[in-house]
Amino acid sequence: MCRWVAYAGPEIYLEDILFNQDHSIAQQSLAARESVWTTNGDGFGVAWYTKRTAAGLFKDVLPAWNDANLKSLAAHVQTTLFFAHVRATTGTSVNRSNCHPFIWRNWTFMHNGRIGNWDICRKEFEKYIDEDFYYHREGTTDSEAMFLVALSLGLVNNPINAITKMLKLALDIMNQKKSTEPLRASIAVTDGHQIWAFRFSNDNHSPSLYYGTPHTRATETYTNPINTIASEPIDQDASHWFKVDESTCLHWTKEKLNILKFVI
Repeated sequence: MCRWVAYAGPEIYLEDILFNQDHSIAQQSLAARESVWTTNGDGFGVAWYTKRTAAGLFKDVLPAWNDANLKSLAAHVQTTLFFAHVRATTGTSVNRSNCHPFIWRNWTFMHNGRIGNWDICRKEFEKYIDEDFYYHREGTTDSEAMFLVALSLGLVNNPINAITKMLKLALDIMNQKKSTEPLRASIAVTDGHQIWAFRFSNDNHSPSLYYGTPHTRATETYTNPINTIASEPIDQDASHWFKVDESTCLHWTKEKLNILKFVI
């Protein structure tokens, strides 16, 4: 599987989360602790928001732990909201188009997990991508298809409803195709101001997900003290990390973190 981290809070340098933590996302690309695969070296991506509407995006197929360009960029870019993802492919090819995050206008999406038996479910699932979004399809992953289907189901107007409907659709197609593999997902999506994160599976073995407050060099504070949602804790201080339960959605805003249960 993969590992990801989402940060939203007072302005910091990317490196404060990507590299300057005991168990940073760059370190997790080499030695994850709560992933099916220890190494997540099939590419990486980072998307960050500035005063522009769409996020900046840098992706490559090199391992995150060994990319000098990423280290240099992370040391100079400051932002209040960004996504980062390190990839371990579940069958699709290793190329830049298949690396997360994925962007459409001001929306950014990343995912860890899989649609069971994607090879036999792909054609039917992709039928639900509206024509307006289909031409944005660049890669072959189920993750990018999940994003485009969610956009087709109204993500812009109601992210929780669109993501849960997309997951139900994936399950329905898996049942139709008699999939022998489970649906497992931890998902993060943002409009550049708020973050929605989801943990779900149909076998009670969702990819791990946490929220917390790692230390950074930020000089300001928000009303909401929580600044990070991640596949696994990025430092050693267990006191400020909280595990997310199955079938749960986190909704982050500057003011607070809402924790919502959902049923599919």
